[in-house]
Amino acid sequence: MSQDLTHLTQRLSQAVGDYRVSAAAVVADLAHEVDVVDADLPVSRLELVFRSPHVASVAVRDPADESRIGLITRPRYTAAMTGRLGFGRAILARKETGELADWAPMVVAPTAAVSEVAVRAMERHDERRYDDVLVGGDTWQVASTADLVRSLSTLLAVRSLHDPLTGLMHRSMLMHSLGRRCAAAAGTRARTVVVLLDLRGFAHVNASHGQAFGDVVLTAVGARLRAATPQGCDPGRTGGDEFAVVATMPGAADDAHATALADGLRQDLVAALAEPAGGIDPAAWPPVHSAVTVSAEGGGDPEGLVRDVQSVLRTAKAQARQRFAERWLEGSPSPGVPDPRGFVGIVDL
Repeated sequence: MSQDLTHLTQRLSQAVGDYRVSAAAVVADLAHEVDVVDADLPVSRLELVFRSPHVASVAVRDPADESRIGLITRPRYTAAMTGRLGFGRAILARKETGELADWAPMVVAPTAAVSEVAVRAMERHDERRYDDVLVGGDTWQVASTADLVRSLSTLLAVRSLHDPLTGLMHRSMLMHSLGRRCAAAAGTRARTVVVLLDLRGFAHVNASHGQAFGDVVLTAVGARLRAATPQGCDPGRTGGDEFAVVATMPGAADDAHATALADGLRQDLVAALAEPAGGIDPAAWPPVHSAVTVSAEGGGDPEGLVRDVQSVLRTAKAQARQRFAERWLEGSPSPGVPDPRGFVGIVDL
């Protein structure tokens, strides 16, 4: 699994520069302007256009009907000019370009989704399957089927490694990142840090406002966490209402210094999530349980770090429930109101 994820990450990095950056979502992101010629242009002059190796296709406009648009791809042009027994060029030299055009090309809007257009393009008849797709708009553009399919595969790969709701890494990818960090720190003074964040009472948010609203909250939390995470750290969504951040600490003077630095990261993340996102009722914005684990020098064991931080978080939640029960019995706060205080657990490995 680890090798597969590493290979896929490398492929995505080559394709889009960074696998955390989404691939093209709409056709306009892939399209480029195309030469447009009139249908009555002599084929002999069309030949001049195709002399450039950079011209893959040419759009053809019908002067008698501006809404009618055709397409001549390079393979279509080459096949026509070659013709049977090689007499195509001689026969077509004085004919009009419109006679070579495909007057039923695939035409889409610039805002059409890459996923939809790529599937439609590949469903075409074999002879047209790999033809360019015309993109309408202020100016005519084309998108190659190869670019569409490449973008679609990249988009699917990116989504397979990330939580579709928040765009953060999902648990498997985050564990992969944690494993790489631990391996890279082996034999050095570097330490690996895992911060775990759990939204308190999130089930109550879903029950009171509906799951659609709950998704809005989760999306806002994901965006806030992404913005608050320092560069070089990886945030992720590890469960329904659970998030995590993994980081590498280059060096610390001693264990106490490492613990303080790790707790500083935890506090910064908790503070970033304290205030509700714009448009969300503060009463519906869940507070956060948090825990942090910092390894000993050399990076530690990924599975061990996760077990320890989860254990600390369970203890934190149990103690918070106990405090809440005690305060409820005392009459403050009233039933159903979450305890506003947080809990921090730190484990040195």
